[in-house]
Amino acid sequence: MNIVEKKVSELVEYEGNPRVNDDAVTPVAESIKSFGFKQPIVIDKHDVIVAGHTRYRAAIKLGLETVPCVVADDLTEDEVRAYRLVDNKTSEYALWDVGSLIKELSTIDFDLRGWAFEMPASEEIEIPAVPDVQGIEYKEKFGIVIDCPDELTQRQVYEFVTGGGYCARIVSI
Repeated sequence: MNIVEKKVSELVEYEGNPRVNDDAVTPVAESIKSFGFKQPIVIDKHDVIVAGHTRYRAAIKLGLETVPCVVADDLTEDEVRAYRLVDNKTSEYALWDVGSLIKELSTIDFDLRGWAFEMPASEEIEIPAVPDVQGIEYKEKFGIVIDCPDELTQRQVYEFVTGGGYCARIVSI
């Protein structure tokens, strides 16, 4: 992989980019500010962005003059168009192992609040006991219903919730 420095002004956003990345620009800019530019932008032989539109916009926000790039000149036009989609889609298949995430976060001496890794504070709430009714013991349960747009999201939410130690059921309606 050959990484080249390119002027931000030379790069061209792909007009057909189907990703809406506006909300990600500030966190990516903060990441670049904190850690440096660690992942190059992928461009085609005409300097059109293949992957890294958010990094590009973050670079503009930070006022960077140059950015590291990888030129995907080994791909056909169709492969470039396919890679644009696949590169973004693959991140949707990854889930957080909440237990490992909490453990990892507890060992890092760095403020990660800007990246929404905060775990909700668990507070013990005193719930009054429910009296026995005709010898039947009643154990109160609490739940939520989450509507998911598709089966993949449903699986991700289920794995996130159960990975956090909570009970969950998958229901299709």
